[in-house]
Amino acid sequence: MVQAVRQQLGTSYTADDAQHAAGSGVAALLTLPSGSLVFVKGQRGRSPATTSTAAEAEASWWGPDWSPVDELDLEEAVNPYLPLSAPRVLWRLNTHGWNILAFEGLPGRDAEYTPGSPDLTPVAEALAELATVTAPALRLPTAWDRWGYYCTPDDHERLTGRNLLHTDPASTNIVVNKGRAHLVDWSWPAVGPAWIDATLWGMRLISTGGHTPEAAWAWASRVPGWSAADPKSLAAFARAEARRWRDLAAEQVPTAAAIGEAADAWADAIAART
Repeated sequence: MVQAVRQQLGTSYTADDAQHAAGSGVAALLTLPSGSLVFVKGQRGRSPATTSTAAEAEASWWGPDWSPVDELDLEEAVNPYLPLSAPRVLWRLNTHGWNILAFEGLPGRDAEYTPGSPDLTPVAEALAELATVTAPALRLPTAWDRWGYYCTPDDHERLTGRNLLHTDPASTNIVVNKGRAHLVDWSWPAVGPAWIDATLWGMRLISTGGHTPEAAWAWASRVPGWSAADPKSLAAFARAEARRWRDLAAEQVPTAAAIGEAADAWADAIAART
């Protein structure tokens, strides 16, 4: 695979393994002799991915045979429709059983979510940019496909929308460089209300940054659509996300218990405003 990538690039390179890329079989930032950067992620074969529960798998949009390679396919398909701040796909390489997707490499670092961080404003701006993007005419999962398992049937309409969603604005999925935030890792795009990503960001501000729910609310309010959203819809979604993290904690997923506690606190704070 290394030789195939070198041939594709037409030059030598040095590679730094990407941190926080547990979902990828291979993930690395390549530096070329010119100083240009290329980010590559790859998966070997199409072995089905594991799902949280058997019931979830049975009802899943993704189906029992969905694999990490399918995630690459979806990320490649949605890439041309992403906000300008997102890195673009450069090329795709399928060789020796490996499926490799290459992106524009971004210098920078993971976003810092702690109170007072200078990254918070550019992250809010990146999410605001995304909140204006209508989902493309691709086969994409909906917010209901993603969270309906944790909702009641009455919540279906609440999670219906036409916006393109990232669905995981964790600090490790945002690269900050020269005061600008870039949303990366679009493995789980979806279609739904514009306020979904702001809600998820609020939870991450609490779990990762140590914000109070009140402070998280203030930052989420900077994203278009949040303040106009029905509080009951926000509460239903936040509660569904909290249930999801409790399930992951029960499966002993690392850090899920702590994130689940933050998700519960966030859901309680939103529900108190309804």
